[in-house]
This record gives sequence, structure tokens and C-alpha cells, in this order.
Amino acid sequence: MQFRDRLYQIGGTEGLQLVLPSNYLGELKTLPEDVLSAKAAIADALQSKYTKFSPGHNAELLTLLLRTRLTQNLARLAPQLKEEFEYIVATEFPACDDWTPVKWHPFALRVITQLSGRAFVGPGINRQERWMDTSSNFAIHVFVAGAKLQLFPEWVRPVIQYLVTDLAKIRCDIESAKAMIKPVLEERIRDLDVPSCQDAPDDMIQWLIEALPEGERADVQTQAELQLVIAAASIHTTHGLLCECMYDLAAHQDIQEELREEAYQVLEVDEGWGRKESMAKLKKMDSFMREVQRLRGNIGQSVHPSPHPSTDTTGIPSPIKDALLTLPLVSFLRKVMQPISLSDGTQLPVGTRVVAPLAGIAHDERFFPNPDRFDPLRFYRLRQESAEANNRMQFTSIDDTYVNFGAGRHACPGRFFASDVIKLVLARFVLDYHVRLRPGEGRPKPKSIVMTKSPSSNAVLEFRRRS
Repeated sequence: MQFRDRLYQIGGTEGLQLVLPSNYLGELKTLPEDVLSAKAAIADALQSKYTKFSPGHNAELLTLLLRTRLTQNLARLAPQLKEEFEYIVATEFPACDDWTPVKWHPFALRVITQLSGRAFVGPGINRQERWMDTSSNFAIHVFVAGAKLQLFPEWVRPVIQYLVTDLAKIRCDIESAKAMIKPVLEERIRDLDVPSCQDAPDDMIQWLIEALPEGERADVQTQAELQLVIAAASIHTTHGLLCECMYDLAAHQDIQEELREEAYQVLEVDEGWGRKESMAKLKKMDSFMREVQRLRGNIGQSVHPSPHPSTDTTGIPSPIKDALLTLPLVSFLRKVMQPISLSDGTQLPVGTRVVAPLAGIAHDERFFPNPDRFDPLRFYRLRQESAEANNRMQFTSIDDTYVNFGAGRHACPGRFFASDVIKLVLARFVLDYHVRLRPGEGRPKPKSIVMTKSPSSNAVLEFRRRS
């Protein structure tokens, strides 16, 4: 806590960044995009000019659809996601009649990729192995390409780009996505002119068709690029938190029974599996997830995912390579576009990149008593104190002392979907399985390098089906 209430600079893969204590966030998060820009900061960090990681002129539309259509349709999506998850477990997870070792990280990645795909590209595409590979690898290729480009001065990047092989992989990812999306898109466009008593599909392909301008509605290039941007922004962050949640469940046997009893009452006795509102009733699980997120890492503002086995990171120095392939310990990434004078006289010149310190805030005893202690029901107890606390201490809630999902107008618009997906997976597992660490092993440790953190990718847990 050496710099708790002070500005300080840190070096990262994008150069020096100014770290802002939480007391500045309330002032900065309301500034308009042309003064303090999230888009410009992310474009710099990911070299979007070359990597194509950008929704372009459809950025506001895409954010609006995630914030409205996706969130508003969670109730209709709930039974579809449950059906999809049961299919994944039946086809990909071992029987576990006795204690069975399972490498959780790759299984969890498949779960999140397939469940996200169900909501974004629909059941005709999401189970295809090609889609799962393309949608998860696109993020890796973008981040590695951006990292390699940042090793060179800006003036030479227009030439160096032709030597960065990951940019070619990005183009292949886009072409692969187009090939899978094209027949579905063409069928959906034809169906617009055919009267039907059936409801339109509940997925992002359909929502984009209905929301895009007439000239782009049938454009497969637009659909493919936007779908890959969504996948890159959602899959690895949600996957990272799901891994850490399961590692903590295995390490803390006592909380399993607490969560199991709650899930049984809400989802089994009250028959809440098919209802979105049931997930909001899982308050102990909500608290557990928020506490894991507080201590273990970030979701929603991440731009550095875990590595895929096929990812080529050749040419990146090892310390930078490790940092790029993990989750960040910072949030609220912004770039100053016009000079900013803060209320205490601090001046932020044009071009300054600013971030908020997730780890520093999470370990501040002023906000979280006994901050280094893992307390899975910390937020559950706090929510009992008042109606205001009940709203403010939810997993998806944001304020100046909890910026894991960002802050202000750029807070993660998909966090409600991510919350429901993680609760679905955790609830099913605590009801159907016991989970533990392997005998003699401790909780899998995350890797922290530079400004990033990632869950263990090699950890093996043991599962046994409950009788």
C-alpha cells in the first residue's frame, strides 16, 4: 500500500501508464470520450489499426445490444444455456463415479466458449469445433500480434506488420468465421420476408440483423468481425474467473455445502432452473464469486487472455510474453485526449495513459476489513445491512472501490450474462459433484507478472459424483 492515495507510474507492454488511486475515479469516469477515451486506449494497447480488434463505427450499437438485448433476453436464454451445459457435461466430462482427476482449465474453456456461442451465434454454429477454435484463438492472435508490434517504434510498424505472422492468422480467423456465419445469415435474411408464427431466434446474429443499417444487415464481413470482437472480449475473462472459482471451491470444502444448500432450495425445490430471476436469488454464490474476483483477478476489463496451446509467441521476450497471456491487475484503461485539470490541481497532459489499480483497491483495509483473508460470505453479510447495500454489493455492481468490471459508461455491458453463466456452471457442479484438491497439494496458484494475473492452466482437481 506504498502508493495508496498517490499517483504513480508503472511500465507495461504499452509503455508507461499512470496509476490512479480510487479517489480520482469518481471525477474521471464522467468525462466524455473526446476528453478521456477508452476506445483510444484499447486501440493503442491492441494495435487495432493492424489487428482489426475494433467494432469500428458500430461500437455504440454493439455496446447497446449487449446492454439491452442480451441482458433483457437472459430469461429466455436461461433454459437454452442450461440445456447446452447439460450437453457439454454429458459429452465432455468424465463419469466421476469415484474420485476422478480432471484438468479443469481446458474443460472450463470449452464450457465458456460453447455457452457464449449459444447466445451469440446460436445452436447452428456454437457446437462446431471450428467455431470454438476460431472464436477462442482470435483473441490470442490479436493480443500476441499487438504485443509484437509494440516491440517496435510506431513509425516502423506499417512495414513491420508484414513480418508479424499473427496478423495473417487474424485474417484467417475472420475468413473462417465468415464461412460458418454466411449460410446462417443468408437463411435469417430470407426469413425476414416470410411470415411466421415462430419467435425470432434469441442470439446476437439476429439482434445485429435487426439493428444494423440496411446496407450492412446482410454483410457477412460485418457480422463475422463483430462476433469475433465479442468472443475476444468475453470468453477468456469469464473463463479465467470460472477457473479461479472452482479452484477456491476445491480448496475450501466448507463453502461447498453452503452453496449446495442454497442452490438446492432455489433451483431444485423451487424449480428455478429455467428462470433468470433464480440466479439473482443465489446470494451466497454471488458473494463467493465477488470475493474470488476481488482476490484472484479480473473479468470484463481484461485484454490479455490465457494462452491456447497452438498460439505462436515466437519473438516476444519471455517476461512480456508471460504478461500478455494473462489477466490484468488494472482496470479503467483510458487515454487522455484533451488536457485535464483535476480538482486537486493535478494536470493530465494529452497522450497520458491512465489505469486504476485493481489489486491495490482489493487489498485496501479501508474498503475491505481483513483484506487478505478469503471470506466467501463477506458480501452476503454486507448485503443484509440495508437495501442500499443489497444493491451495491452484488457481483455485477460497480463503484469507485470495485472496478473489476470497469467504471462509468464503459463498464462491461456483458457482466450480467457472465454472472448467470458462471452461476449456472457452479450451481450444477455443487449439486452434482464433490470437488477437492489432489491429496497433498495446495490451492493452484495464479501467475502474476508485471500488471497481470492468470489462473493455473495445469491444475488437476478431483471430482466425485454425489449419490
